[in-house]
Amino acid sequence: MKFKDFMSALDGKIKNVYLLSGAETFFIDKAREKILARLNVDKTTELLTFDCDAKPAVSEIISAIDSSPFFGSKNVVLVKNAPFFSEDKKIERLENILKDMQPTNYVIFTAKKADKRRKLYKIILQVGEVLEAEPLRAWEIDDWLNEKLQSIGKKLSGSARRYFNERLGILPEISLWYLENEFDKIALNVAGKEITIEDLQKNMLAPPEVSDFALADAVDERKAQKAIYLLKAQAKTPTKIPLVTTLLVNHVRRLLRAKYFMAQGVTGKRLGEPLEMNPFIAQKIGEVAKSYPEKLLEETFIELAEADFKLKTGRAGVEILERIIRKLCKR
Repeated sequence: MKFKDFMSALDGKIKNVYLLSGAETFFIDKAREKILARLNVDKTTELLTFDCDAKPAVSEIISAIDSSPFFGSKNVVLVKNAPFFSEDKKIERLENILKDMQPTNYVIFTAKKADKRRKLYKIILQVGEVLEAEPLRAWEIDDWLNEKLQSIGKKLSGSARRYFNERLGILPEISLWYLENEFDKIALNVAGKEITIEDLQKNMLAPPEVSDFALADAVDERKAQKAIYLLKAQAKTPTKIPLVTTLLVNHVRRLLRAKYFMAQGVTGKRLGEPLEMNPFIAQKIGEVAKSYPEKLLEETFIELAEADFKLKTGRAGVEILERIIRKLCKR
């Protein structure tokens, strides 16, 4: 079950068993806190927490899940980073307990990964609920963003929303905790209800991948001098050079894919689905792709792979990327 549906289901009858699995810790943390709130748990007397990264004894965890309440009216066990859903071990005792939980007992498992084929996973689907906490992509952010803006009593101007979407469009995945904290900061620093582009630029710290977006923009606009300036600014921190290379590789790949799909008759916002991007950003990529010869993009893709190897092995410096950037700008 996805996050929105999972949170809605928590408004109904509470189950005795939950599995919160996936890479997006924001969803897992929010779901866990809502479950505990719905159970009205006294965290000092009714909650016992195990972190499996600390390698507690499995027998101890199982005993805790099956124990009757001692001090409070309920027994709630939180098992963080549970390995039971990805390991090959069979834990029959745990399986049997979950099938027939005491009505006063509750257990919440969190796991980075969960194999849906495992018996334990299937049991939880039958007796409880499973949250699939997968990271959002840039084109999936609107629902989360609208809810966040509503919670802080703000709205984005049209131009600010486009700016925000464009900057996120470059990311393979998004940290919602990062966005949560940044918008909380904006809420404190912006007096009015409307958030402008200037407000975003002033108050929102961009992750490295978004900061590099300006470099790709400069290349697309054939502004070689600006692109080289941005490259050299990043080169002052050597660890950022691999990020710049990755940015350029991903951008060239997107342009090539856009040209391919446009040749098949897929244009405009319809490029969003095959490119797996926000439709508005995909449309912009399509327009930009028209200015690039396909042969140039293919040659550049190979040259960037070679540049990446040489940079990582110390056989070249940042000037190898500078040459590629100038070549793209001269198209």
